Amino acid sequence: MTQWNVNPIFNSFPLVAVLTLGLAALLLLGPSFRKISIRRRLVLTGLRFAVLLLLLVGMLRPTLVSTSRQPQSGVVVILFDQSRSMQLPGASGSNTRWQAQRAALKAIEGDLQALSDRLQVRLYAYDQQLHPIEFGSGGIAFPAGPIGDQTDLGSTLHEAVQRELGQRVVGIIVLGDGSQTAFSPQIEVQQTAREIARMQYPLYSVAFGPVGNSAQARDVVLENLPEQYTVFVKNELNVKGSLRVRGYVNQAIPVSLIVEDPSGNKRTLGPQQVTAREDGEQIPVATMFTPERPGQYKVTLRAAKQPGELVTRNNELSAFVTVLEGGLRVLYLYGDLLGEQRLLRRSLDASADIQLQDVYVNPARSGRDAVIMAALRSADFDVILIENIDAAVLGDPSNEALQKLVEQGKGLMMLGGFNSFGPGGYQKTSLADVLPITMGRFERQDLGAAAPVVRDLHVWGDLQMQPTGDHPVTRLAAGDKNLEIWRSLPPLKGANKLGVKPTGRVLADAPGEVPLLIAGAYGRGRVLAFAGNSTIRWWQFGRQSEHRRFWRQAVLWLASREDLAKHDVWVKLDQRRYNPGSPISFVAGATTPTGEVITDATFTAEIVGPDGTRQPVVLTADDDEFAGSMDAVTTPGDYLVELNVIRQGATIGSARTTFQILDRDVELSNPATDYPLMARIANLTKDSGGEPVAPEQLPDLMQKLKERRDALEIDVESKWQLGDTALDSWMMLLLLVGLMSGEWFLRKKWGLV
Repeated sequence: MTQWNVNPIFNSFPLVAVLTLGLAALLLLGPSFRKISIRRRLVLTGLRFAVLLLLLVGMLRPTLVSTSRQPQSGVVVILFDQSRSMQLPGASGSNTRWQAQRAALKAIEGDLQALSDRLQVRLYAYDQQLHPIEFGSGGIAFPAGPIGDQTDLGSTLHEAVQRELGQRVVGIIVLGDGSQTAFSPQIEVQQTAREIARMQYPLYSVAFGPVGNSAQARDVVLENLPEQYTVFVKNELNVKGSLRVRGYVNQAIPVSLIVEDPSGNKRTLGPQQVTAREDGEQIPVATMFTPERPGQYKVTLRAAKQPGELVTRNNELSAFVTVLEGGLRVLYLYGDLLGEQRLLRRSLDASADIQLQDVYVNPARSGRDAVIMAALRSADFDVILIENIDAAVLGDPSNEALQKLVEQGKGLMMLGGFNSFGPGGYQKTSLADVLPITMGRFERQDLGAAAPVVRDLHVWGDLQMQPTGDHPVTRLAAGDKNLEIWRSLPPLKGANKLGVKPTGRVLADAPGEVPLLIAGAYGRGRVLAFAGNSTIRWWQFGRQSEHRRFWRQAVLWLASREDLAKHDVWVKLDQRRYNPGSPISFVAGATTPTGEVITDATFTAEIVGPDGTRQPVVLTADDDEFAGSMDAVTTPGDYLVELNVIRQGATIGSARTTFQILDRDVELSNPATDYPLMARIANLTKDSGGEPVAPEQLPDLMQKLKERRDALEIDVESKWQLGDTALDSWMMLLLLVGLMSGEWFLRKKWGLV
């Protein structure tokens, strides 16, 4: 279609009219031609009118607009599955899914060739990654077979669409079995499908394989087993998991616990019989075991293979157990929330080999005896600490129980306070024989916050605590430096006034021979009496290290374990079970027996593979820790992280931590095709024409795409305007000059100029 129109200069027809009239007036008012013939006069007048007409045309600028329909190019994107799940049987059972998929694509090769004359055909194979496939006159260059170990449909489909940004996508065809098995997909399938719908691209899904049935879904799966445990040696550990049962309702399934000790020796506990009453039911499974020696253990819950079960790699699940030596258990009874308890608990908790249980004994609450006795019976404690609890509050049964515990070899320490020792009324209890101090029969502080304080029973003011000699409890440093450290500590604020039994030994005092820390023994147990009200000022004035060391050494001595002064060297992983291909990262460090971080040492780490190969790992400092990592590990099996720490040329410790790369063939674990997923992603684009398509409907889909291709025509408008090109301008100029020159030449020839 063509159309003429004019575009006057300055977009003003009145201006053109005025200029035209002006030029016409000049023509009429021009020189007279009376001396020439009428014929010559008409010739000259005609030339002038031609000039006028030419100028009018130039001012109107005539424009020719032409519109025509032209075909537009587009893109067809086709993705087909080359993961190993395509090796599984197809819908008919005689061919594999790969064979059925390849046959479907071969059947439309000719249609694709026909489409490619006006459309670009992009072919990709996908598994965990996207692989471009050549397509030309020789047809589709299929890969040798389905070899992908994982399927990441969402990420590969997203990448294929991103490669065609800016193009007109006529259709996206996705072939496969809907298996989404990538351990860490970058983009979920549904998210990609929603993005395609937003772009208004039609997506067609073509599924291959059998529909799932109850026989194929029969499976037992072990789940919810924690990846790691930490327990002290000879403490009972409860290993808990759960068993999910599908298709084996009302059938007893044996579940065993396999324990592998640090030497690699294995023993089996169980089996216990687990029975599901409903399909898909998740049943708790728990088994107890007690590690007899420290080290790294591996425990595995294993369900026996059931008849007809196709997938068995998920029938077991492993966890790792770190068994610590030592395991000192401390019971801390305190009757004052404002005293030593908060920071003392923090200092003892800094030692990994000390398990602390604290109990607040409220003097105003009834049933106190039962609470204390329950705590004493709840565990086999090595050391009991008592702070500021009146003997009447503690109760005679508890005092007698404590006496027997110390006599049997447990450690006991009483801390100072207004309700401790004599002021607390212990001179009339069974603990009077246990404590290494003397208490007068008239020493008594009335119970209650409002009761007046008997000042004669206490030493007031600042008391600079100092050791009387060398002893494991008061040894904060070696040699002369020990006394120097003690003298630099903030003084105590008051203490109980204590007398010392002949069998007692003063370990620390204040100037003036004020006894502050007295040691003794009773039966097979050790006893400490600490007169100080609190060592809290040590912590408040930045001497946390000394605070931790003093209280740790006191507990170790009471438990007859003063020789337990080993460094803590450790390796920690965020998880202990990894999927194949996952990167491994860990942190490591070392501390002194009292919890101070060691940074002035050499840390070396290696990862030992299942076959014994060793790979050094570079460690980088990260605050008080050292971080290490290893690229993606794919081989299943048990791996070991070994850490060694060397300080001043001597090895101060080592640590070993085990992790596992799971051996689960997720690509072949589910024999059923995910038809619902394939249908969902196509239906998300139904507003743009997308839909699920059966393999036999692919030729019809090609015809539909051909029709869409033919409909891809747009109106292309072309415009010509006088003077737009150099040719137009020059022709106008030459014609104008020619007319004016011809008129002037004739007038000259005829003697008019």
